Amino acid sequence: MSAAGDGRFTDIDRLADGLSVYLAPFLAGLMKDGMTGARPQDLVPHGPPAFARAVWSRLRAAVEVSPRLKESAEELAGDPTDADLLAIFRIRLGRLLRADERLAAWLFEAARKGQAEILGERKPGLRELLGKDDPVLRRLDMVYRLRSGRAPDRIARETGVSVEELFRLNRRFCAAGVAGLISDADSGDWLARLGRDDPVLRRLDMIDLVRAGTPPAAVGRAYDALPEYVERLHARFSQSGIAGILTEEETDRLKALVPATVRVASYNLHGLHDNGDQSRRLRRIGWEFARLDPHAAALQEVLSGAGVEDTGAQIAAWTSSMTGYHYRSFFAHCHLFMEKYPEGVALSLRCLPEAKKTIDLTRLPGGLRPSLARNALAVTTRLFGRKVVFVSVHLDHATDPAVRLAQAEKLVAEVEAHAPAGACLILAGDFNDVEDSPAVRFMLSAGYADAYRALHRDGGNTYPAGASRMRIDYVFVKGHSAVVSSGLLADDPDLSDHIGIFAEIS
Repeated sequence: MSAAGDGRFTDIDRLADGLSVYLAPFLAGLMKDGMTGARPQDLVPHGPPAFARAVWSRLRAAVEVSPRLKESAEELAGDPTDADLLAIFRIRLGRLLRADERLAAWLFEAARKGQAEILGERKPGLRELLGKDDPVLRRLDMVYRLRSGRAPDRIARETGVSVEELFRLNRRFCAAGVAGLISDADSGDWLARLGRDDPVLRRLDMIDLVRAGTPPAAVGRAYDALPEYVERLHARFSQSGIAGILTEEETDRLKALVPATVRVASYNLHGLHDNGDQSRRLRRIGWEFARLDPHAAALQEVLSGAGVEDTGAQIAAWTSSMTGYHYRSFFAHCHLFMEKYPEGVALSLRCLPEAKKTIDLTRLPGGLRPSLARNALAVTTRLFGRKVVFVSVHLDHATDPAVRLAQAEKLVAEVEAHAPAGACLILAGDFNDVEDSPAVRFMLSAGYADAYRALHRDGGNTYPAGASRMRIDYVFVKGHSAVVSSGLLADDPDLSDHIGIFAEIS
């Protein structure tokens, strides 16, 4: 049979055979490329090559209207290493080409110009041209053959490797180019280094292989799994990430590692402290918080302005970098430090705020006036299905305890007036008063638990750092909650003149 009557095309079977072998590894990607609404994550990475796409663009319309040929293409796309599926596709493709001389002639000419190997006219490979004994060239030649359309099982037989190893080489080349093929060891096999017995890592390795172009059927054989399971696993990961491939039992274990408790810390930064290396100091404070992973950190004597970058925001950035959580810093100005630097209180939170309020603690009833203007900062958020109100406060340091009592009374009244019903209220900061002071006694009488004292009968002094004599920093909690742990942090006079305090609340 000839095409266009000029004798150029004489062997339909040879063309059908060559095209089938060439297209097989790329069919999954080619068919999804042509699907309406296909998502980027569904497409096979690093392929198909331009010549395969050009050939398929001419074949697609004919395949779509040939139900049996389309069915064969879909089955072969699922397992391009299956010899029976390849043979059925080749036979049905040959029937199509015999029925459409114009299409056959175009494909024959395209094959002659673009890929002589399709017609059995194999050009010398890399190893023949550059050297058969070089191990890197040997691996590169295998990847070249795979990407040129040679049947994976045929390449495996010729080179003495498994089909799975062939696709692993392709994955390493996708990830790192020739550098990924240099070592004899499978430098891309992270699973071997981390543990092949871990079920979650095994699932991730299966997904990684699929995304590197390994057919689901080949992945299933390597892991004794059905191709349908591999496809569902990949789809669930594409939709939901790691969470999509965890079982209920694994999810329960994960929840046990992340208990539904709220962690809060409080720390007075003491402005610029000793005027030393502020970047190093704030980084070390960030590390102290990172060891705790708090949901919120209440900060006092925070500076922001007059040439000083917000010290609370800097600590939040360091803590974010060290923990992987995203901490956001919120600042409320109080007064000027040394009559120059804007000073105030701040809250650093790793949860999204729903409401934020600055509470004035300067204008007090009875004509009382603090020595410096004061504000508290309250932020409402949601954690573990419940509303939580975090407050950062710094009461006045004047000698008159009546001022701090008035501030505490106003603080509680304002917080409770604006807090959502049933919320957990957490007030933390420098109260500048000892336990038997009027302000602290008021907090207890108003129903607030002293988080540190709830678990420790003595101790807890927070000032001065390095030789503490007084307990003036507190975490107070109210509202359907229990303190499960509490303690001190950052007892280091190089960081501040205060010691920090933390609490974990259920």
